[in-house]
Parts: sequence; structure tokens; C-alpha cells
Amino acid sequence: MTVTDVHETTAGLADPDFPVFDPDVLLRNVLGIEPEPLPDFDSPALTPMRVPLREATVGLLVSCGAYFPDQPRLKQHSDLSYRLLPRERDLDDVLFGHMSPIRAFALADPNVAYPRDTLLDLERDGVIGRYAAAAVSMVGSISQFDELATEAAPRIAGEFKAMGADLVLVVPFCPQCHVAFGILARAIERRGVPTTSITTLYKHANYLKPPRASFLDFPLGCPAGRPGEKAQQREIVKAALQHAEQAGPDWELERLPFQWA
Repeated sequence: MTVTDVHETTAGLADPDFPVFDPDVLLRNVLGIEPEPLPDFDSPALTPMRVPLREATVGLLVSCGAYFPDQPRLKQHSDLSYRLLPRERDLDDVLFGHMSPIRAFALADPNVAYPRDTLLDLERDGVIGRYAAAAVSMVGSISQFDELATEAAPRIAGEFKAMGADLVLVVPFCPQCHVAFGILARAIERRGVPTTSITTLYKHANYLKPPRASFLDFPLGCPAGRPGEKAQQREIVKAALQHAEQAGPDWELERLPFQWA
């Protein structure tokens, strides 16, 4: 199977004029699984940001299942619970409950899927006002979409409101995470907390339409940059947050200008 075998130009969607990774091809040709249809949503109504980015408290919502040894492990699938990851806890201790093979990237450098250090750097540099007191972590392999939107989203929105978050950065991991966290981002937005997502799946984002989305043409598992590339990780997250600040009322998918190699 070649690179072009797993790319497409997304017929029926706005043509991106560049090849994009199509996980459906891998599901069919490698695993012999017929992919389920994606939800096709209208553009979301946005909750306005209250303050400029340089004054904003930025929350973080990750789907890689990050947790610490003294916290209960997240289940691999269909787990609507979450863990709070305090901003001061060192990443040397972090574990990952998401068991997809793409976790190898996060094991090499947690910041590619749980960009805590990146957000602390942006705080120190004055790009954002403050990184929130804790990240919210789930395993995004969730198919109970109604419960996700009506039960989990209000609890998570409440956590971010309690932390004073002005914007939440949403970081999906695997293909199913992109679906679940697209729904979750929209549901949190509807509850008055602005969100922005970095997606590595163009087709999924065009169907789900998460608010203020940015597309990064990187491998699955690396939504916040390449392992070990701290400067690049910083610029990717900074660009996504700045896009969120500048986003207009009409939904669009911003392509971030970064290359894997």
C-alpha cells in the first residue's frame, strides 16, 4: 500500500486542493472493517471569547487517556469518565490509557498529545494569559454520543468554568476520538465555553465541524507537533490558538502551515 493509497481529495466536501489522509482506506484494506458513517453537522454557533488571547485562561481537553499513577486508569473504550491533570505535575510520571498503536508518539514525548509544557511556555511568553489549573483527560474511543453530549459535556464545561477558562484547546487522538471530541467540543461550546480544536483528520473535521478548528497535516497521534520538536510544538499550538482568537462567525477549517518533515 502506497502513500497515495490512503489519501483522497474528499469528494463531496470542499476540495482542499491537497491530498489528505483517509483512515477509511486503512480500515477497509488492512483491517477488513467497514467504517461507520460520520455525523454530518451544520456549522456551530460560537460562544464569543470574553478577553483577548494574551489575557485568556486556556484550558486543555485531551483524548489520549493521560493519567497519573495515583489516579484510576481510564478504560480503553466507552468510558465517559475523565481525569483532572494538575498543571504542576511533571510529565515524567504521566501514563496513557489509550492503547492505540499511535500512542508510541506520546510515549516518546507526551507533549504531542498532552501539550502541558507547550501551554506553560506560551503562558511564560505572554501569548496566553494563563494555562488553566488542570487539564481534562479522557480516552476518546467513545460511541455513546447522546450521553457524551448531554451528560459528560455539562460536567466538563462546569470544570472549565470553575477554572475560569476563557478558551479550551481540544486535542483529539485517534479516528474515533475525532468523532467523539468533535461532538464534545460542540456541546461544551453550547454551554458557554469557547473551544478550539487541532485535528489531523480533514474529512472528520469537515463533517463534525468542531468550533474554530485547525487542520494539521501530521500523523494521527501527533495533534500538537512532532516528538522532541519543542519549538515546532510551540508554534503549532500558538497558531491554533491565534486562529481561534481571529475566527469569524462562519465555520472554516484553517490549515496550519507546518510540515512533518
